[in-house]
Amino acid sequence: MSFKHAKAVTVKATNGQVEMKDHGLIHLLNRYHCEINTKDFVIAWNQHCLNKYGYVLEIIDIDYEWSHE
Repeated sequence: MSFKHAKAVTVKATNGQVEMKDHGLIHLLNRYHCEINTKDFVIAWNQHCLNKYGYVLEIIDIDYEWSHE
């Protein structure tokens, strides 16, 4: 079986599009299995962004790696 894991995320920030490898953001993506449209993910993402950056980062793209188990 194959699983995708986020290793980086490109977000829209105040200074344009930025690729981030922030451990907290990557952990959230992987915790929710990269399902970014679920209500629980959106709430957790928004809360993390507000606490750490002061505003919500918009996800532009996710860089995945695939693991086979």
